[in-house]
Amino acid sequence: MRYRKFILELYHAESVNGHKWLHGLKSGRMVHVGAVDAPVTLTDVKAMAAEIWRAVGKGKDSPQEAGIDVLGWEFAFELNELARQIAAEARVDIRFKKIPREVLEKRAVEQGDIHFFELAALSVDRKTKKKGDNTVATLKLKDFIPPHDDVPQEVLKAITHWSQWIDYWAVGWNYKGDTFHNEWQSYRTRKGNAFVLETSRAYEKSGSYNIVIKVIDIWGNDTTKTERVEV
Repeated sequence: MRYRKFILELYHAESVNGHKWLHGLKSGRMVHVGAVDAPVTLTDVKAMAAEIWRAVGKGKDSPQEAGIDVLGWEFAFELNELARQIAAEARVDIRFKKIPREVLEKRAVEQGDIHFFELAALSVDRKTKKKGDNTVATLKLKDFIPPHDDVPQEVLKAITHWSQWIDYWAVGWNYKGDTFHNEWQSYRTRKGNAFVLETSRAYEKSGSYNIVIKVIDIWGNDTTKTERVEV
C-alpha cells in the first residue's frame, strides 16, 4: 500500500511483508501504521501483541525484541493507558506515536521536518459531592508528562511547572461514545492569568456519565482521558 510505504519512509522504517498488523521495522522494533479514516483501537493493539510473538527472531524482516511503535492519526479514548496494561501483560513494549499533519505538507516533507511525537501521560483528580438535589463533579489536572525524548533541551530548561506543557484543555461532560463535544475549556494566554487547572459541573439527572478530558499540548498534540461518574 502506497500510503503505508509513505508513512514508513517518513518514520525512517523499512517496509516488511508477511504480517497483517505489523507493517515495518525500525531499530529492531516493529511498526504499525494506523488507517487514515479510523482510530487505533484496543482491539487493534491486542491483535498486534498476538502477532509480534509469532514474528520475533524469525528472519531478517523480523524484530529482535517484542516492541511495537504504533503510528496513528487518531487513537481511541483511554487507549494509551489501557493498551499499555494489555501490552505489559503480553510482555510487549508498545509506544504510541501521532502521525503529524505536516506529512500532508509538501514543503515539510521535502525538508524532512517531520516529527512523530509519542503520546503523553495525563493524571486527573476527580471528586463528586452532593449539593442539594444535584451532584457536582470536580476535575483537577494533577500532572501532564510528555515523553522527554521528544522534547528539545532548550524547551526542557524553560519549563518550571508541568502545566506549561499544556496549551489548553477541554471537557465533554456527557460522552456517549460518539463525537467529542467541547462543553468547557481553558486556554493559556500570554499573561497566563486566565488558565485554570480545575473545573466543576452540576448534574441534575441521575445516571452514569462518561466525562472526557482532552488536553492539547504546546506542539498541538492531544491527549485524552475518560472518567466515569455515577449520579
